[in-house]
Formats: sequence, C-alpha cells, structure tokens
Amino acid sequence: MKKLQSKDFTWPVLKALNDLYEKKKTTAKIQQIDYIRYLMTQTELIAQKKGNSNVLVAGDGYEEYYEDNFQPAYHYYYNFLNQVGIRPDGGKNFTEEDIRTLMVIYESRDELRGNLTNIEDFSGKIFDYAGSKYLKFRSSVRNAVLKILEIDEFPQTSKDLQYRLVVDYPNPKAIILCENKSFLKQPWNAKEFEVKLWHVGGNNIAILEDIDEIELVYPIYYSCDWDFHGLKIFQGIKSKLNSRGVDIKLLTPPTPHQYLPSDSFMHKSRWNYKVPFSGLNREVFSHNENELIIKLIKEDLWIEEESIVFRDMLYYNSV
Repeated sequence: MKKLQSKDFTWPVLKALNDLYEKKKTTAKIQQIDYIRYLMTQTELIAQKKGNSNVLVAGDGYEEYYEDNFQPAYHYYYNFLNQVGIRPDGGKNFTEEDIRTLMVIYESRDELRGNLTNIEDFSGKIFDYAGSKYLKFRSSVRNAVLKILEIDEFPQTSKDLQYRLVVDYPNPKAIILCENKSFLKQPWNAKEFEVKLWHVGGNNIAILEDIDEIELVYPIYYSCDWDFHGLKIFQGIKSKLNSRGVDIKLLTPPTPHQYLPSDSFMHKSRWNYKVPFSGLNREVFSHNENELIIKLIKEDLWIEEESIVFRDMLYYNSV
C-alpha cells in the first residue's frame, strides 16, 4: 500500500474521506488528488458512481481501510478545530501539517503569546516546513493562529523568538526533549505513553536555564536527528542540565536503522572530517552510541528523527 504523507492531505480531502466512510459517498472534487486516483485505480476502494462521475462512492474494503489509516487522526483534528472555535467545514483549506502545527501552537499558546515577534519570524520558526512568508499568504492559517493566540495582529518588531513548545501530560512518566517538532505534532503520543514532549527551538538551548526546578524531577530523554548538528546540540543540552544536577539520556533509533546520505536534499548538517569523531566528545556517549556514530561518520550517513516511529523508539529504549 502506498505510504501516507501528512503534507499531501488537506482538510477538505480528509473530510471527503470521512464522508465516504459515514455516508458512503461524496461530491467533493478530489479525483485530481494523486492519492485518491491511486485508491480508485490501484485498489478499487473508491469508485465513481455509475451514471454520475462527479460522485464518488466507497468500495468493498474501504470501511476497514479508513478505520486503520484515517479515522483516529480525523476525529482528533475535528475535535481540535471545534475546541478552538474553528468551524471544521470543507472550506478550510488547511493541510494536515498545518493542523498539526496549530495543535502545537495551541498547547504552547501562553508561552508563544508572551514571546511574540513579527509574522515573518514567527512563520519561519513555527511553520518551518513552509517558510517565513507562509502566514502572509495563507490567510486561513494566519487567522487560525491569531484566533488561537487571542491576538489581533502580530507585532512589527523583529527579534530572536525564544520559545519552548510543550505537549503536557499530568503526572508524566518522563519528559522527551525533541530536536524537531514532528513528535509534538502527534500529541496523541503524549497521552498514550504518559510523557511530556518539549521542543526548545533547535539550537536555542539557553532557555533550559530558566526551566522550573519542579519540571526537572522527571526522567529526561533527548530525541534528535543523528547527524552532527543533532548530536552537537545534545552535548550542549546535557552540559546545561548537568550544571543543574540533572541528567538526560539520548534516545537511540530502533533497528533496523533507516540511513540517509549526508548530502540528502535540504540536509545541511555535515560531518567534520578534519578532526577525530567529527569534533564530538566521545565521553558524552555510551559505547553503543559511539559505535553507531562512528558508522555514520565513516559512511557519511545520518538518521532522520522524523522517520522514526515514536512508539518503537520508546520501546527500544525501555522508556
């Protein structure tokens, strides 16, 4: 079955797929979507209605397929949009990635509202998959952000956005500090595994100095890209937390590892071959971590955090 990519789906498409499940048909104009064509031509899970090609109907097996692939996420998104006062109708042209990012903003709305910068800086940092001009030209997403943050407009001032994005859980078993935002965009993971998820803005680790002592009583783990920058940031975070008498453990990607070449498209972190161990401190890492890093450096590879299945990583590391 073709792999699903959240960035490929918009809310109208997700709503149409739900209509096919609940009403067994939809008149939404989604036949031009590559994935819908795939479901129609390769699996026959969706078909055109006989005598009316503008209507799509559910085929045999669609109900089970929808329940396995879309239903939990759709209900989560639908309930979230209702919760924040955004009408979840087919006219909201959010991508699934937009909705996931709006959920992160909602979870950390107080933190973000207290550290607001101009719209370009905010867009570039929070909507990093789309860039600094995204909110300017996507009015539906911009209006949703303003509504969630309860502000009329972004300020005009430009400054470094200092922020900590958090997905909370009461009485968590652990805190997972994430280099990237991908796991925070799946907040159901925090509830299923009873953990808090933190993101402190990539290399912006100075904010850790201001974390309340009460937060530091939990076991803390770090999830990151296994490349030079990700591991270098981990060293800095470990040093910051150690200075406060707190330890942090690095989460190892579960096997089999999904290796990528370091010169992957849009990947800017490269190993430094001018110094041993790429300049990293071997003593920071365990024996097994050292072995994996040596392999990555030797073969000029990296492991992307976003490619890791969250539950698999927690089980693999006995979190």
